[in-house]
Amino acid sequence: MKKFAAAIAAVGVLCVGAFLYLDHARGGIIGFTMKRALLGNDGSPARAEVNGISMYYETYGFGPPVLLLHGDFATVESMHHQIRALAESYLVIVPDRRAHGRTTDADGVALSYSLMAADMVALLDTLEIEKADVVGWSGGGMDGIEMAIRYPDRVGRLVTYGSSFHPDGLEPSSLAMLEPDNPSLSQVRSFYESLAPDPDRWPVYLGKMSEMWRTQPELTVADLATIAAPTLIMVGEHDMVLPAHTEELAASIADSKLVIFEGQDHFAPLMAPEMVNREILAFMEE
Repeated sequence: MKKFAAAIAAVGVLCVGAFLYLDHARGGIIGFTMKRALLGNDGSPARAEVNGISMYYETYGFGPPVLLLHGDFATVESMHHQIRALAESYLVIVPDRRAHGRTTDADGVALSYSLMAADMVALLDTLEIEKADVVGWSGGGMDGIEMAIRYPDRVGRLVTYGSSFHPDGLEPSSLAMLEPDNPSLSQVRSFYESLAPDPDRWPVYLGKMSEMWRTQPELTVADLATIAAPTLIMVGEHDMVLPAHTEELAASIADSKLVIFEGQDHFAPLMAPEMVNREILAFMEE
């Protein structure tokens, strides 16, 4: 009996160790998701009907409003480190962006960052929020940039990580991940199918995302120069966004600050959240 108990304990230790390893490798998303499944969502999940879609969003904390936007091919869960850090002092509003996660898509309507920016303004209207700070990672940051240009009165401070303002700003090799037979897409597809209102829509979703990546956003330096919001531009030293492009982005916005994280890549908000959150919080409190 003692040997059996010891064997069970050893298996348990191995299982916990494997879980912790996988959870760490995925930036804590597995643990965050499992905790919510077991204990319930400690945020306030809700839906808003905006611009012909049903948008899923969650709110956390209390205080000045912050709109927190995940990147392309991601969901609310990818921002869990930023949710926790910001919710201590702010009302954090974190949606699944159009066609992502639990938010629906619209048939026959192409995806664009300008359209997603309009969705976010409509969400703020629904919540009766006149102005919010916007923190966006990758495509979420592009939504934020579009908001600051097209709806300047709705954006307080703007924070982006790994965002571009033109397709030429991406490493050419990054487009290879959009190929349907790319093995790295299998996990993205699995997560999509587990959350999407219509899991069979994956081919449509991938086609729309591929087209958007190849053609959007299409902003100019003159467009960026109209941004009046205080702006923090962050990027990893080895990001998929080209260094010169990020430097031009920051240089084109008058009231902006550029932070480059040495040794980091596009996924620092998830894999190195302490340093990213430190910069975000310091900027928000200036």
